[in-house]
Amino acid sequence: MTASLSHHRPGHQAAHLASMVRMRLQQRVPAPLPRADGALLKVALGIMIAGMLATALALYLTHGSEEQPSVLQAARVGHVALMIPKDLTGPSEQDDTSRLVGMARLRLDWPSLGPVQPGPVQPQSRKRLLITLSPPDKVNEPARQLATYARFLTSTVWSNPGGLVVRGFRKGSPFEGDEFYVSVPDGRGFAARCPIETAANLDEPCRITFQHRGMDVNIRFPRAIIADWALMLGGVRRTIDGLIR
Repeated sequence: MTASLSHHRPGHQAAHLASMVRMRLQQRVPAPLPRADGALLKVALGIMIAGMLATALALYLTHGSEEQPSVLQAARVGHVALMIPKDLTGPSEQDDTSRLVGMARLRLDWPSLGPVQPGPVQPQSRKRLLITLSPPDKVNEPARQLATYARFLTSTVWSNPGGLVVRGFRKGSPFEGDEFYVSVPDGRGFAARCPIETAANLDEPCRITFQHRGMDVNIRFPRAIIADWALMLGGVRRTIDGLIR
């Protein structure tokens, strides 16, 4: 019996020793990362935080730059009903004729034909269209306008960029100090009056009135864009068409 016990004791001791080793290993605290691994972890964490901040900033800028829908204003010019975005009417003024019943006024940037940007503008760089819509008047019919101007024109004719010809008005006439820009051959496509360019009236706009969709359309525009008259008229007509309801 004694021999049997001595025979099994070594195996029992080995098992007990292995169990103690496993318990000690489980209780050991993980060794700290080497300094190099810790630095890499900090860099990775910093990159992740920077990426999250950049994503949040991009989302903020995207949502912040989305254009807000423009407020529409109902207007009626003669028999024509309009819905005009408020940002196309420009800032309100006490003597603004757009407040008159039966008329509407637009202020458009050139060449975008969008809203005029706020802020001070130097006269030399001012490129905007001031448009007044009013009920039709027979005096603004193309044939009648041309007949009226023809009575006061001089015989001198010279050409202008944009395929226009220019004529002057006689001294003492109601249009003295202006020049008459007309399209060939008969001026029915375009007929505008512009002040003679001098230092005193460098900022004075040209003026044209024509009829479109049952309204008289008066445009005041800078002389600098007169060569683009066809683009201007086409753009204004399309803009007005988009306002009619």
